[in-house]
Amino acid sequence: MSLAAASRILFTSSMVAGFVTAPLVSANDLEPLKVCDCGRYLVTVSGHPFFWLGDTCWHMFGKSVAEDHDNQPSVSVYFANRAAKGFTVIQSVLVREPIGGTMANAYGFEPFENNDWSRPRVRPEKNDDYWDHVDRVIAEAKRHGLYLAILPLWLQSIEEGHPMEKDPTIAYRYGYFLGSRYKDEPHIIWVMGGDAYSSGRNVDRPSRLQLVRAVAEGITDGLVGKDQYDGAADWSKTIMTFHPPGGNRSSGEWLHNEPWLDFNMIQTTTRFRFSNWQTVEREYGRIPPKPVLDGEVAYEGSLSLRKEEPQDIRIRPWDVRRAAYWAVFAGGFGHTYGHRSFIGWIRKGETYRYGAHIPWYESLDAPGAFQVGYLRRLMESRPFLSRIPDQSVLASDPGSGDAHLQATRDQLGRFLMVYSPMGKPITVRTSSLKGKVFRAWWFDPRLGEAKSLGDDFQGDVLTFEPPSQGEDCDWVLVLDSADERFPVPGTKPYEGNRS
Repeated sequence: MSLAAASRILFTSSMVAGFVTAPLVSANDLEPLKVCDCGRYLVTVSGHPFFWLGDTCWHMFGKSVAEDHDNQPSVSVYFANRAAKGFTVIQSVLVREPIGGTMANAYGFEPFENNDWSRPRVRPEKNDDYWDHVDRVIAEAKRHGLYLAILPLWLQSIEEGHPMEKDPTIAYRYGYFLGSRYKDEPHIIWVMGGDAYSSGRNVDRPSRLQLVRAVAEGITDGLVGKDQYDGAADWSKTIMTFHPPGGNRSSGEWLHNEPWLDFNMIQTTTRFRFSNWQTVEREYGRIPPKPVLDGEVAYEGSLSLRKEEPQDIRIRPWDVRRAAYWAVFAGGFGHTYGHRSFIGWIRKGETYRYGAHIPWYESLDAPGAFQVGYLRRLMESRPFLSRIPDQSVLASDPGSGDAHLQATRDQLGRFLMVYSPMGKPITVRTSSLKGKVFRAWWFDPRLGEAKSLGDDFQGDVLTFEPPSQGEDCDWVLVLDSADERFPVPGTKPYEGNRS
């Protein structure tokens, strides 16, 4: 069987299973995004709430192809699969040198003239340079209704003393090229940084901060056609964030007050023991408020990046779900999924560190990729922009470790939700809800299905026992005010969602 045929079967199976979330908008009508007035969420410019359901494939631009090859199918197979599962954002790096490799893409084209980042290598013919393939990928994502969170560079790979660090006008020129070339693409979110974990490579070093600022300014000036590196730009024209180093770090630690930073991104790092709800809670508390999400945590199918953890087991779907529900219920405006096969865009016959050995097209239908889509559907089935994190609804100890309970609720008292990763009993106070009568549901994060518990619950304190307990037995309690007529959790969007 050819790779193309195999990938078509994978895509079809994901649709036949019935767990399909339609793209947010049609492929021809993607709107630019902005921060909502409350400062906690992203919305489209016309006011529709935007749930960030991201997927991570850092090497996609450099290693993908536009047509079927012997070692991989077309990138369109990937986009079709992700759109069908309900993903809304794809995170990738435009130019990144793979470990021991080159910046050239799958067609052998280098991105720059003589490695000079101020001089992108552009040729007049169609499909004869690096940027022509970038154009095709960007257009194909839009055709499938997907936004792109694009890193212009991988900051960790920019060595100390790089020409862009010594002379930020080089960084500005590169940014200006990107902004002017893609000024008409409404579905691009620009992400500065790139896991700069080595000493001297992050923005705590003034020359590196200057580099990052120059790229951001160049992109923004390129969008409006103002070619002047002067430290000022019309930041209202872009939507930007910063990808930080791992280990529970966030862009907010260094850049929260930067005028170009619209929202904060966290990198928890792939491991079995994590408490990313704590990091989200910390970033949610920063002033002024900015949206926050965990952009890298618990890659499905990966070995742990912590050497003190077991190296003979891999990240499970349950780990993926814990990371996602904890982060969103703690205040995240969305979440980014990842699978080890996609980080390095693994092609047939390739392997990569931390256990990547399965080609990307054979990993499209991993269980966690379906299950994070159920989270999006759940959140969109209730009022979106009035949701806040609130542990005070729990009348008992939320606990710690893998069994930690995380609660979220509607500011107007219309619903509350509690995530129990191991089926731990949930006791809630109902004082935050409207009325005296409540409707209860169990939502199954593994299957995306809800079961009604009844619509006549009453009392100031209520206790609910999940249907099962232990690892891989996570449940969400959904408690609605009986005054509301919401859809069954996770079945269809709440019609009142609009800013």
